[in-house]
Amino acid sequence: MRRGAPAARGAARAARETRAALARSACFIALAFLASAGCASRPAAPVDLTILSTNDFHGALESRATDRDTKRPLGGAAYVVATIDSLRAIDPAGTLVLDGGDIYQGTALSNLTQGRATIEYMNAAGFDAAAIGNHEFDWGVPTLVERIGQARFPMLVANMVEKATGRAPAWATPYTILRRKGVRVAVIGLITPSTPMVTMPENVEPYTFLDPAEVANRLIGELVPRRADIAVIACHIGGRQDSVGTITGEVAEMARAIDGEAAIVSGHTHSRLEGTIDGVPVVQALSSGRYLGRIDLLVDRAARRVIEGRAAILPVFADSVAPDREVVAMIERERGAVEQILEEVLGEAAVPLTTERRECPMGNLVSDVMREVSGAAFAFTNPGGLRAPIDEGPITYSEVYEVLPFDNTMVVYELTGAEVIRLLEQGAEGGGFLHASGIRYTLDRTKPSGSRITAASRADGSPITPETIYPAAVNSFMAQGGDGLAMLVDHPRSRETGIVIRESFADWIRAQTKAGRKVTAAVDGRINRIGD
Repeated sequence: MRRGAPAARGAARAARETRAALARSACFIALAFLASAGCASRPAAPVDLTILSTNDFHGALESRATDRDTKRPLGGAAYVVATIDSLRAIDPAGTLVLDGGDIYQGTALSNLTQGRATIEYMNAAGFDAAAIGNHEFDWGVPTLVERIGQARFPMLVANMVEKATGRAPAWATPYTILRRKGVRVAVIGLITPSTPMVTMPENVEPYTFLDPAEVANRLIGELVPRRADIAVIACHIGGRQDSVGTITGEVAEMARAIDGEAAIVSGHTHSRLEGTIDGVPVVQALSSGRYLGRIDLLVDRAARRVIEGRAAILPVFADSVAPDREVVAMIERERGAVEQILEEVLGEAAVPLTTERRECPMGNLVSDVMREVSGAAFAFTNPGGLRAPIDEGPITYSEVYEVLPFDNTMVVYELTGAEVIRLLEQGAEGGGFLHASGIRYTLDRTKPSGSRITAASRADGSPITPETIYPAAVNSFMAQGGDGLAMLVDHPRSRETGIVIRESFADWIRAQTKAGRKVTAAVDGRINRIGD
């Protein structure tokens, strides 16, 4: 066999050369024909594609938002659909509609239907695909699977696997391929690896969240050019953009590590992103359907590359389009089923109860109520758990639901004074902090990790001693290690009260009304921040 190998290789080579000669002849004949038709040197024209996107909708089917400058009304699902329809009508063959995740958790109307109403709106809008966000897990995987089954578009996540098997869950779809104007567009869904810290940890305990860039690079290599011409990332991974247009944060790190993406639709940080990272257009359209992201791509089909890409953010002005009638009818139907609950007036706010990622009236008020209801010495709540402000005037149950949409309960810990300081230190990691009641503390960002809490005392000024035991109330998200508060997990001295914080807050407002008092709160300097 070995002695006959050279002859066999020679015969094979001759056969290959014959086939190549025939192929060249066929090519020359085809070129001659095209030249005679005047087409020989005319390449295929590039095509325009448009990506419209939302992110962090959080069940905002109805909207009371207004533009800060013009005071024009913003958002609302019926207006989002109408705006998408008007833009898609300009180039229906070349438009994709995507979402960056955190779809349905956040308002009473959506939560009381466990997200069903929000998916119904997205079906009416004709979304082509959506990334799965961390808050899609808030009611557990079974509810997420129900919503996936309801959606007439794929809900995507590529970078999570089961710990037990190392494989993707059976319900998880990593990507979808869409065809627009002859271009095959692979849309890959990615989620932040920090998901176990920013949803109820027990809901995602069976899963491992992989590095998104590594997963994206693998999939792009498998899909382009064999099954797709370009790849678009739809991700629940956020970032920030400064005044000169530089995008930073997790999405920027991911984008620089991915090779070959055409565009990125992002979410998670509720930011305004409209720029490029290493030449790749990136959008994030703030949150709650008040804005749309828009990416315009000029694609060379033959070369399978983007010649030019532009990113922009567009307002959804509710006074510029007629609302979609199908969505209006759906919202009225869903609202009618729960109207009596939602529109109960609990009390009246004497001042605006604003929310911020620093000490704010709402943060102080909610933590004060938690401390009063639990009887604890201290109470702490994470800023991410307070999702909306309340305006001055009547307070409805619907508004309370928007402030506290998560079904968190109160958990009371017996913490030493040293553990209280440690809790504040953990809360300060990653640029965070904790709203607090019963305590005053100084957070110095110029100090190294682990030594940023430079002063702390009880609210009356008395010292917090390291060995003394203090009852401290937190929400159940924090108790499970949410926002990186690992010290609370499996703490030997804890008690789950079963008290839903939202309901206790609503009851507290009712009690103020019964006593003839309006609701008020203010910033009182209980959190002193240095170096922000």
